[in-house]
This record gives sequence, C-alpha cells and structure tokens, in this order.
Amino acid sequence: GGKGEGGSGGSATDPLMTFQYPVARIKKICRLDPEVRGISKEATLMVTKCAELFTHKLGQEVVNVARMQNRRKLLSEDVADVCSHKERFSFLREDMADLIKEQKRISKEAKAARAAAAAGASAGGETLTSYFGTPAAAAATN
Repeated sequence: GGKGEGGSGGSATDPLMTFQYPVARIKKICRLDPEVRGISKEATLMVTKCAELFTHKLGQEVVNVARMQNRRKLLSEDVADVCSHKERFSFLREDMADLIKEQKRISKEAKAARAAAAAGASAGGETLTSYFGTPAAAAATN
C-alpha cells in the first residue's frame, strides 16, 4: 500500500504523510486524463491526501443525513442529498443524479426478473408433493 510514503520534510508519523489510499493507484487515475503528461511524486502525494480528506468529509455529511433520519444504514440517496443541498459538494449534483437513475433502473430490472422467475416457478413448476405423492397415497401404501 501507500502508507508512510513521504515526501521531503515529513516523518513517517506525520498524519499528513500517511495515506489510506494506494498512492500508485491515484497516480494511475491521474494519468487517465489525456491532458496530464506526467505527475511529480509531490503532486501525487498531495492529490492522494486531498482525495482522502474529500471523501472523509463527504462521508461525514452522508452519515449526518442518515442520522437525522434515525438510520444507521447509508443509502446512495443520502449521497445525492448531500450533493444537492451542500454547496461544497454541488459540483457532483449532476453525476449523482445520473447514478441514482442508473441504480433505480437496475433495481427495477432485478425486481422484474425476480417476479418473472417466481411466476414461472408457480405457473409451470411442479409442487413439492407431486414428487413424493400425496399424504393419503403414502398412507395407503403403508
């Protein structure tokens, strides 16, 4: 992992120089942008720390939304709510709306597939007693 990878002037115990996210993966993500030709080690470390701090703050806000609704379970709608109502996260508003639409579509398709499977099993499937006979037939053979 990227824990403890430090730049100049930082010690391994410095919280600003310890990382939860893999620094190499962040560097690969940065390179996905065609405008980025190269990225220095220091810039990679700063982007990594910023990503960690950003997601930590977003997570705190999402937890607060769930708590206000007396829930412990976090929902994608909570993230969308934070992005819609907190100015500092407003730049994510459109992306979150698209994500919610996609999740609802997938959920609807999964429900339809489960309903179709259940309907097929009840319409054309055999009952459990048809495999073993009826209780009256079993008593007659004993």
